[in-house]
Amino acid sequence: MPSFFLVPGTPFYLLALAGTLLAALGVALQPRQALLSAGGEAAHVPGSRFVIGQIAGGVTALLCVLTALISAASGTTLAFVLALALASYLGLGIVLPRRPIVQREREAAALRRLTPGFIAFVRVALGSFEAPIAIMRRYVERPHPAWAPMQALVAEALQLSLDQRMRPFAALAAAARPRGCRELNDVTEALAQAEAEGGPIEQVLAAQQQTLELILQGEFRRMLRRRTLYLLLLVAISLVVGILINLLFVMTGGGKVFIGLG
Repeated sequence: MPSFFLVPGTPFYLLALAGTLLAALGVALQPRQALLSAGGEAAHVPGSRFVIGQIAGGVTALLCVLTALISAASGTTLAFVLALALASYLGLGIVLPRRPIVQREREAAALRRLTPGFIAFVRVALGSFEAPIAIMRRYVERPHPAWAPMQALVAEALQLSLDQRMRPFAALAAAARPRGCRELNDVTEALAQAEAEGGPIEQVLAAQQQTLELILQGEFRRMLRRRTLYLLLLVAISLVVGILINLLFVMTGGGKVFIGLG
């Protein structure tokens, strides 16, 4: 292993590898506003982000492989460098480009689960004849870890309403659109429309809550079916493995064959 670092070209390849990793990390951590001001709007398109990750991962893996070939690495050193190349490609080419998508999907799923509770909260508060702005302020005044995604959304809507002089439910709809949760968007758009037209918000919430409960019930049934299928598959695999072990035990005479070999 020490001879790997004594090859004349190794420090330069390692320096190039470090530069590639730093450049990829800088692209991954660059704020959206800075990229847009620099003309990098395409970097946030999923396809462009994936291409950039593939290029960075491919270059990094190629540098690792070239370093191993030039230094004539073998044995444990070669295995280590190849594992580093594979990890670099997977991390830069797949994990980092998909991280914003995965985070957005998780946030959308959390908001979908919290939407029925938020609807119930608004319906109860409307029954006490509270103003929409007071309802939203009361929803965020006591932070709760389980409600954090929805409370962050409502807090953003309150700030948007204050900055741009928007109606509370209209600001809530504007803040919910980038989240990508279709069910929440339907609820907030209906609330904003009822607020603008002066319609009965209670009836809108009741209809939206009923529809959302049906959707969540369907998702829960699908999740139960998937888990049942996984459990049956696990039981089948365990049964097959157990039968094979029993057959092997019988065919070897209770393990006597292996004792003789020892």
